[in-house]
Amino acid sequence: MLPPSLRTVQAIRSLNYTFLLAALLSLAACTTGGPVVVTDDTQLERRAAALEAAGDIQQAVAVHATLFERASASERSRHAIAAARLLIDGGALEAARPWLSRAQENADAGQQQWIRVLSAELALFGNDPAAALEHLSGAETSTDQSLSLRAMAAQGRALFRLGRVEDAVRILVERDLWLDSDTEILANHELIWNGLRNQLSARPVVASGDPTVDGWLGLFPVAVAMRSNPFTVAEGLTEWMAAYPRHPASRFLLPQLLEEDRVARAYPQQIAVLLPLSRIPEAAAIRDGFIAAYLSNPSGSDTRLKIYDTDQLGSHEAYLQAQVDGADFIVGPLLKPDVETVVPISGIVPTLALNNLQSNLPPPENFYQFALAPEDEAAEVARHAIAAGARNAVALIPNDDWGLRLLQSFQAELEALGGSLLQFRAYDTGTRDFSLAITTLLNLSFSTQRYQRLAANLGVPIEFEPRRRQDVDMIFFAAQPRAGRLLAPQFRFHFAGDLPTYATSEVYDAVNQGADVDLNGVIFPETPWLLTPDDNARELMASLTSYWPQRTASARWLRLYGMGFDAYRLVPMLYNGGRVFISIPGMSGDLWMDDRGEIHRRLPIAQFQNGRPVALEAELPAPGAEAQILTAR
Repeated sequence: MLPPSLRTVQAIRSLNYTFLLAALLSLAACTTGGPVVVTDDTQLERRAAALEAAGDIQQAVAVHATLFERASASERSRHAIAAARLLIDGGALEAARPWLSRAQENADAGQQQWIRVLSAELALFGNDPAAALEHLSGAETSTDQSLSLRAMAAQGRALFRLGRVEDAVRILVERDLWLDSDTEILANHELIWNGLRNQLSARPVVASGDPTVDGWLGLFPVAVAMRSNPFTVAEGLTEWMAAYPRHPASRFLLPQLLEEDRVARAYPQQIAVLLPLSRIPEAAAIRDGFIAAYLSNPSGSDTRLKIYDTDQLGSHEAYLQAQVDGADFIVGPLLKPDVETVVPISGIVPTLALNNLQSNLPPPENFYQFALAPEDEAAEVARHAIAAGARNAVALIPNDDWGLRLLQSFQAELEALGGSLLQFRAYDTGTRDFSLAITTLLNLSFSTQRYQRLAANLGVPIEFEPRRRQDVDMIFFAAQPRAGRLLAPQFRFHFAGDLPTYATSEVYDAVNQGADVDLNGVIFPETPWLLTPDDNARELMASLTSYWPQRTASARWLRLYGMGFDAYRLVPMLYNGGRVFISIPGMSGDLWMDDRGEIHRRLPIAQFQNGRPVALEAELPAPGAEAQILTAR
């Protein structure tokens, strides 16, 4: 059954029983404008069926309300059930409940089965699949085919919600056999696909021996991967079709999924890129990464790129000019003040800003934010530390805005996961001696003071070795490479060499690899582009090294190059709004989006060993993967 229009749904939601009874007075009008009273129940039945077929649920329910009032006790339940069914199909769930209560009063055995099935559907809408299965017990023996089909659909949905994937697929495959039209079969296949896709993880399944059921179970990992990483859709579906060429889904569902994927990957005709190219040389790295991704994507060959220098035009004027020039999508600007400047004039053309808004106000529609935010790295450190068993932390940060932002992000994530920040200290960025900050942080100064008091009281020399505090599980510090190479050895000197010590990627100078022996043991997050590159990333790095070696002379340049590459890949996801994703693999990290349209990163973790970073095993799933699906707004 086709869903009613939004207008109809809204009208249904406003229905009440008084209105339905009032509809008795004017079900139709004659040519002179006066009311026509229809007394034949058969005509009313036909009118209700015609209204339902036309999608006019409001008036169809009104007719059943009329029939309910006029019917005998045994017939009232039938019309109450019809009204409840129509309201549930139209999404007016609360309006349906009193009709089911009325239906109970004089329902016969067959009508009781209808009430069970409709009650199960209401339980599913209320996210109570266990209650839905309880309602359905006894409805599976009905001889009413339409009722049986509804019962099987509700049972399949409930089983999926409970994680009973094999049972859900089996019942819905059986349901397929009773469907007549291609439209009904496709809808049933979509029911199975959505049930598979909405599972939290693709666990191993038990083969049934039925090739149709097992084919659907073979789609299970593809469906889950599609939800978390849409870039895998076409490849996964193509491989599945090769393994199950005669499966019913190959005829009905998969062509639709592949077409949806093609449309979702379609790039806009014109993309504008706004960057401060005159004033900030590293902005060219974002531009070059964006262009490299564009040139490596055959499906975007018809897209035109236009680059605007916000230093020459001004961010406000550049943004307006991009719209005047016909941009279908805008990437940029880069600097925080420039992002704030364009917000008031945004909202018409989808925009991916390359920095985050400073205010907490909701951003405009079609406005997304992607930044190499150090706060993401600090949160990553907290997640990894907690997963490794650490609970109590101390932190050492530079006495500046960057250090404070890292501290706040680290502390917020640590405490959200059950940890605690016991103490922190700030250091002067110009210092080379961190002894005072470290000894205070580790309570070594208290240990020394106790020794001095004891020696003075005893009046004789005593052996002494300072003892740091024992309630700490980890150390987090924020530093640039030069400060980091000084800090790490001083932590070891001050008796903290046995504590897991974490930093952010800023401590790593990717250009001078092998020169970081002093950082041995330090754990830090880094972009996949630099830490765990795939074949595509290695090919791009080789091209950069061969043709533009000067552009690989800075770790910051390389990270911004990866950011530009990822920004291009995000464009179709955001341009074709409504594409759901949890984690998209990128050069800047596994990317995911929150409900404010901010793109965050999950990064691989490395540890310095023999002066070089070595990737460690991932400890946690992507943030939010077990809780919700984030949708491009």
